[in-house]
Order: sequence, then C-alpha cells, then structure tokens
Amino acid sequence: MLHLFLGVLTGFAAAPIQSAAQSSLVQGIVTDRASARPLEGANVVLQKPGGEQEIRRGMATDNNGFYQITNVQPGLYLFQVSFVGYTTFKDTLTLEREEIRTVSVALEPDEEQLSELVVSPLRGAARLEAGRQEISSVEIQRVPSPSGTGDLASYLQVLPGVVSTGDRGGQFYIRGGTPTENMVLVDGTLIFQPFHILGFFSVFPSDLVSEVNFYAGGFGPRYSGRLSSVLDVKMRDGDRYQPKGAVSLSPFLGELAAEGPVKKEKSSFIASARRSLVEQTSPWLLNEKQPVHFESQYLKISHFGEQDSRCSALALRTLDRGQLDIEGTEVTQWKNFLLGGRCVVLPVDTDLLFDLNTGFSHVSNAVGSRGDPERFSWITRFNLDANITRYIRQTRFNYGLFVHIQSLKYDFRDQFQVPQLAAAHLLNGGGYLEATIPVGRQLRLYPGTVFTLYRENYKTGLQPRFRVTWQPRNREDAALNLALGRYTQSLVGLSDTRDASSVFTAWMPAPVGTAKKESIHALMGWNQALGRGIHFTVEAYHKWLRNIPVAIWSTLAEFTTDLGLANGRIYGSDIRLELNYHKWYGFLGYGYTWTEYQSAQDHFSIWFGEPVQHYHPPHDRRHKLNGLMSMSLGAYEFAFRWEFGTGVPFTRPIGFDEIFFYNERLPDLKRAFGTSRVILEKPYQGRTPAYHRLDISLERSFRFKTASLALQIGAVNLYDNNNLFYYDVYTHRRVDQLPLAPYLSIKLGYR
Repeated sequence: MLHLFLGVLTGFAAAPIQSAAQSSLVQGIVTDRASARPLEGANVVLQKPGGEQEIRRGMATDNNGFYQITNVQPGLYLFQVSFVGYTTFKDTLTLEREEIRTVSVALEPDEEQLSELVVSPLRGAARLEAGRQEISSVEIQRVPSPSGTGDLASYLQVLPGVVSTGDRGGQFYIRGGTPTENMVLVDGTLIFQPFHILGFFSVFPSDLVSEVNFYAGGFGPRYSGRLSSVLDVKMRDGDRYQPKGAVSLSPFLGELAAEGPVKKEKSSFIASARRSLVEQTSPWLLNEKQPVHFESQYLKISHFGEQDSRCSALALRTLDRGQLDIEGTEVTQWKNFLLGGRCVVLPVDTDLLFDLNTGFSHVSNAVGSRGDPERFSWITRFNLDANITRYIRQTRFNYGLFVHIQSLKYDFRDQFQVPQLAAAHLLNGGGYLEATIPVGRQLRLYPGTVFTLYRENYKTGLQPRFRVTWQPRNREDAALNLALGRYTQSLVGLSDTRDASSVFTAWMPAPVGTAKKESIHALMGWNQALGRGIHFTVEAYHKWLRNIPVAIWSTLAEFTTDLGLANGRIYGSDIRLELNYHKWYGFLGYGYTWTEYQSAQDHFSIWFGEPVQHYHPPHDRRHKLNGLMSMSLGAYEFAFRWEFGTGVPFTRPIGFDEIFFYNERLPDLKRAFGTSRVILEKPYQGRTPAYHRLDISLERSFRFKTASLALQIGAVNLYDNNNLFYYDVYTHRRVDQLPLAPYLSIKLGYR
C-alpha cells in the first residue's frame, strides 16, 4: 500500500520545476544542531556576491524546517541561514546548470542571545493567525502547574475560547465544539483521550514537547475528520550526544525521565513514566480523599540520516481511573495505547520532501461499579498518511493521501433500558491539496481541498478550504487573516451531557441515516505589534453546524443511545494582549462564545407545546477572562494565573416520581415502592454560578556542574473559592472542585 501511495504522490511531481532549462534549485532542512529539532521560520537567503545585478532570493522554512529556492541561474552565490537565538550560518555556493543542490544546515544556539530571549517574537499566546497558534515548551512552563514541570493541559485552560470541566474530568470544549470534535495528534498519530482525569495534566508535559500547532478553527486540508479543532503535538527527540535524566516529585505527581544516544549522533531515545499521587496525599493535603488515579508511560526512538532526514517510532500507554463524585460509588476509567512511526525524508536529486506517518491508536472506557462496569466502549484506529511538499517557483504545494481504518464497539446496561450491544467497522481514504501562493510582497493565499472516499454508508465529497494573510505594511507585526472552510465528521462520540460528573464516551458511526456531522467555519482576525514587546490580537469567528447527533430528549434523567439530529450556530471572538519584555511576561485574554442548538423531536409538542426546541448546550460558557503573569529574577521564577468564567447551562429538575415495571409480574401498587426517578424541565434552562480561581507558583533553581535542582512552592485556588463541579439532582447535593491546595515540588536533573 505504501508503494501505491508513493506512486500516486510522485506522479504529480513529474512536471518540470523550472521554467528555464538552464536554471537550478537549492533546497534543504534547517535544524537545531543539539536536538535535531526542525526550525520553522528560519530565514534562508541566496545572493550574488560583489554587488552584481542579481535579485536577492530568500524564504522562510516550513514546519519541517524545509526550504526550496527554485529557478536560480548558475553561478557563485552567498548562502546565509539565520534564526532568532542561533548563530547565523554563512557559506558560498557554486551552482551548475540544471543542478538540484541539497544544503541542510544545523544551526548552533547562541548562548548570549538565548540568555535574553524568552520566546521567539514570532510566537506567543497573542500570535493568532486564522485560528492557528504556535506553542513552545517555554510558554507551557510559564503557567503554574502542581508538578515539577509544566503541562499542556494547564496552558490550554489559559486561552480564550477554551472551556474545560475544571480540575477533574479531562474534557475540553473549544469555541463551542465538544471534546469528541477535537483532533489531538502525537507525532501524527491520533490519541482519543489525551487529558488525564485530574484536569491539570495530560500526556504532554513540557519536558517532552518540542512544539505544538493549535488550531481553534479554520485549519487547513491536511487535517480532516473532525469539526472543531486540531492540537498537533510534535514530541521532542532524545539528546544525540550525551545521556540526561530527571526525577520530579510533588503531592500531585511523581515522574521519571531519561534520554540519550543509542548511537552517538545517529540515533537517540527519550522515555518517561508518570504516576499520580493525589489519592495518597489528599487526605492530609486537602482534608478529604480524592479517589482519582492516573499514570502514563512513554518511549520514543529516533534515527537521523543524511541531509537531516529522520525517522522515529513511539509507544504510549495511559490509565485513568477514579470517582468524579467522591461520595458516590460510580467509577470511571479509560485507557489509551498508541504505536506510531514517522519519517521525514529529502531524497538526493529530487525536489520533493516526503513526510510519511503510520500509527495504531486504541482507547477503552468504562463506567459503573468497580469491577463490573454498566457501560463499556472501545475504539481502535489505524492510519497511513503520506504527505509531500514541493515548490514551483514561489508557490509551495502540500499534498498527500491517507487511509484510515476504525473498529468500534459498545455495550450498555442501564437501569431503565434493555442491554444494548453494537459493533462497527469503518474504512475511509482520500487525499488533499493545499497551495501557498504569494501575491506580491504583502498578500498570501492558501487555497486547498480535501477529498474523502468511504467504503460504505457515506457519500464521497469535497471539503474546500481557503485562508488569506495580508500584511499591508509588508511586516509580520501587522497582519489581517481570513479563513473559510467546510468540515465533516462521520464518527460520533456520545456522552450523557445532562450528567456533569460523567465523562464516559461511546464512539459510534453517525447513526441517523447517512448524514455526516458538518460545519462551516468563517474567521477574521487582526495581529498588531504595539511596540516594546506588546502584541495585540483580535479574532472573530462564526460556525454553522448541521446533523449534530443529540440524545432523544426525555423528561427523565437517563443515558440513551436513541439519537436525533440538531443544527446549530456558534459565534464569538477572542481578544488577546501579550507583554514579552526582557524578564517579564504577561498575558490577558477575553473570550466570548455564543452556542445554540435547534432540534425537532417527536415528543416536544406533547411535553413543551412546541415541535422545535432552541437551547444552549452545557458547554456554552458565554464569557471567559484569563490573566497570566510571570517574571524571572535571577534564579527565581514567579508566576500566577487567574481565571474567570460565567456559568454554563444545566437542566433543572421539576419533580420526582416512582416507576413500576410490569415485565415479569404485576407489582403490588399499594404496598411496594417503585424506582425513583427525576423529572426534568425544558433542556438547559438554568445556569450554574460563575467560576473563578487563582493559582500561583514560586521556583528557585540551582545549577551544578553535572546536575540541576529546582524547588517550587505554589497553590491551586489560592483564595479557596467554592467552584461548582456539578449538582446532583437526585440527592440535591453540591459537588465542588478542589479547595485550596498548596504544594511543594522538587525536580532533580542530571546531564
């Protein structure tokens, strides 16, 4: 199958790359010498020496560190590669006629620049470009987290437009979308549930992450199969030259990590094992036991070939288990298992960069009594993706093919229903094409489309997508960004949204006819640098939703797989202001989101007197405000984070009754009691109280010749606000999120 992929892909590349028969080409990959990490945005310049009348040619590298300068006349050139925080590389090149010259460069870090540099000026929380934000490990570490390292889960909660279930549950809602509409990739392999049951943590600690591309909407055609967002995480390669390791301990988490060369300079490994400790420490730390547990194990092996080509393989396992209601008896559990492989190859004497990925991902989740879950679901996914990058003059083409195979099963036993058991297998494939077209020096166009073919059930179709970037002053510090696209999803993750304590998800094909979930994204944003390290961004978005599966509404609180369809509309805006000046960093973000569903169901006229119901789903947090400040004072690092969010919708109970079953025998209505049940009002007419919390941390670092030590003290929910997690309508009992939780963490590293 891989040979077929490459044959189809390279067939497109048969066209000539130069318009003049005598012209040549220079290409390569730019990386960090120490880590072999590709450097996106490095400036590559080719120029005639001695003031000869030759136009200076240059470009920036892409996310693989790849550059390609085409249509170059033969002769002698000055060649230069530069990147913020690295020593500039300079050399001379003599190009022959019709030559394809591959020049890959490994840049040396400039310690003097890095000592002053906090983060690249082209990145940051306020650099939002048509829904896309680049996140580095440095940015992740700024957010207070109750462990020895930062975590991507804690960072995402700072961003406007991102709504979480709080400090437990591990669910993220992005710009009105649901968790099952988010795509999370680990080196190109999809992971279904990457966030742990304790909401501060994920499978992405800052020490393992190389970089993250987070698309809150408007993502390009390379990503398909999800409606809401994409979190594309590239994991770090191990050190190729010397062994390193670290151990960290806090009341919430213990972690071991190691890395080093397998064969010096040619291959490396990096491994990590994490385990939660809050179940053991919470009785004395929080004065009540928190019965939640999570753990993960991770291994990545990397090989570095010629011309900075590289291949890697990874394995990841996670386990989450616990009671989200500490006074209840229901236990929630989920497990992930991943195997993935990726190669980025730049073959000699070709003008193509290949990015090949294959992966296996499995998740199972269950809820119910310990050892005997009442609901169980699992899904397995295999993917094979082949991507190619090439240039024709100044236009870059990214295109590829993919095959995805998914197998899923669920089994439910509910109090008010007969057992339900189902299984399905889905096979789909397709291809995509996206072009980056510069128009003059100020305008860039990004047209593209996805073509998806299904073996059965669903019709084939195109998903056109289009993005625009306009820099009116020909500078990156001021830009207008636009995006418009169509997105579809054939897979449904069904959850009981009426029960906030339940994070159980049953995966199934879109079960109503052959209708796939569909969304149209429209975005418009403006980036503006205000001087002295201040950056401002505002972005507005609108989404139209069709064929969203929702539970057939009942006045009774019960889980059901009987589904209807809803249409919806989401609109809102993100406003971000960022300060990045010497040792000071500050971020202020405000997000406004308005989400509404519209559903027509058979019983609505009988129950509510209207055939169609309009309602705001339970993740419709209308307003969200976040503040983050960190400062570096010598060996000390201080940070605080404050978050405020308005309440989310919930369905009010209006009464109780008792139900009698007549399946086996006639009940004694005079003497026996039936089964109590809750009768509910119209969908989501109430709203929970507002949520707000302050987290702080202070870290002191010590550096020795071959080791380092970091001590951190901090607190979650510093002023001990009673934030609601959910309200139990059966017992009229309020369940809150974590109270004030102080912590001390220790991290010891060696090199």
